[in-house]
Order: sequence, then C-alpha cells, then structure tokens
Amino acid sequence: MRILYVLRHAKSDWSAIYGVDHDRPLNRRGVEAAGTMGRLLAERKALPDRILCSSAVRTRQTIELAVAAGSWNRTAILEPRLYLASPGSAIDLLREQPDDASSILVVGHQPTCGELVRRLTGDHPPRFVTAALACVHLDIDSWSEIEPYRGRLAWFSTPKRPDG
Repeated sequence: MRILYVLRHAKSDWSAIYGVDHDRPLNRRGVEAAGTMGRLLAERKALPDRILCSSAVRTRQTIELAVAAGSWNRTAILEPRLYLASPGSAIDLLREQPDDASSILVVGHQPTCGELVRRLTGDHPPRFVTAALACVHLDIDSWSEIEPYRGRLAWFSTPKRPDG
C-alpha cells in the first residue's frame, strides 16, 4: 500500500503586490492555516517520505510553514509541472516517483487537488478549501501502478475542521 497526501495551498493574498499569479503570496490567515496543517500531520504521525510542491510562491510558503510548524525533517521538491496541472498530469508525475517513498505529499492548487482525489478514489471529496488536506490510501505496490479508482479516502481535514 502507498499513501498520498494532497494539500491545497493556504489562503493567498489577493491584495499583495505581485506581477503574475505564480508569484501571489499567502495572507495572514494563510500563514496560520499552513502552520495548523503542518502540526496536524505531525500529531497524526503522518509525515510523508517525499514532498512534491508546485513552484508557485503560495504553495512554497505553505509547505515551508507546515514543515516548520510541525518540526518535520523534510525538504520539498519544487515541481513546476504541478502549477496549473491537470489531474492526469499529476498522476503521471506520481508514476515517476521512486518506490523508496511509501508516502508522498503533493502541495498544489484547485481544481487539481480535488479532482486528483476524486479521480483516484471515485468519490467526490469534501470541498477543497484553502489548506485542505486529504489522505488517500492506494492499493498499489509501486507508484508506477497508480491508476484512477485504486484509492480510498482515509481522511480529510481543514484548518477549521482538523478532525473532519
């Protein structure tokens, strides 16, 4: 079995000064939510073996704050293909991952996060608000075997409903 965590970036700051969407940062609420989700994963002892993060500023800030708040000893791999990715391209990226990682955290955007979970489980996850986190158990031995409908939604949490 493999475990996939899917984390949508925390709340971004639409009023910040930035050039392109890729460079939009988090707002104050987003900073707090990212820390909450990092502590949640640490408390659940659900730290991923590998982290794949969109190259956007808001996703990078989300994972940096989560790692710091949860005191994880992990480094995120920036993956430009996750910015504006389709669920299919996210699955293709997961197929490329080494099997020494039994669990992977993907940090990305909507609608990719929700659609990725839906495609892997066949179920519509709860609403993927900012900083929402899904845990999907996959009935596979290797990441190269990942296919739609091979997973089960184990749990889903948000900053306001961490036990959700």
